[in-house]
Amino acid sequence: MKSVLVFPVFFYLVNSAPKLRLMPEYLPPPQLLTLPSNATSIRTDITDSFHCEGRDYGYYADVENDCQLFHVCLPVTYADGRNQTFRWSFICPEETVFNQEMFTCTRADEAIQCEESPRFYELNRNFGGEEVLEEVVDSSPTEAHYLEAATAVPEVPQAIGRNLSRRGGKILEVLKN
Repeated sequence: MKSVLVFPVFFYLVNSAPKLRLMPEYLPPPQLLTLPSNATSIRTDITDSFHCEGRDYGYYADVENDCQLFHVCLPVTYADGRNQTFRWSFICPEETVFNQEMFTCTRADEAIQCEESPRFYELNRNFGGEEVLEEVVDSSPTEAHYLEAATAVPEVPQAIGRNLSRRGGKILEVLKN
């Protein structure tokens, strides 16, 4: 009779316990890249060797993955002086690569050579900066010059519409003041 009472209590305790009973050696490895689950259908051999440490904020082509992957790096300095760098990884759609010169995925024949991408990493330094436009000195005549040279346009008289009996259209009659 005791076993009949003990078994339901034991069963209840086992089922109500947290489901995290995996031993550490059986835990899945942490996901290092933040890629969509179907990324391997676009590129089968994805390596994770790109690091954002020491880089400016920006978009970076991953040369190790033939520029099919790119990363966004965001360095952050906290109020206590601590530094941390965040990385988000993305994969370009099929038949495209990340063009470091344009910061977008393009067809390979429209992009720079992938091996040349690190030469364009410095373009990321322009993010957040203001574009300075040089003032162009125009030697063409000013608007005032055109106004002086223009002749006065005569005033256009007002017009009233009057129905025509044959076609139902309108004819304009000029009134003189």
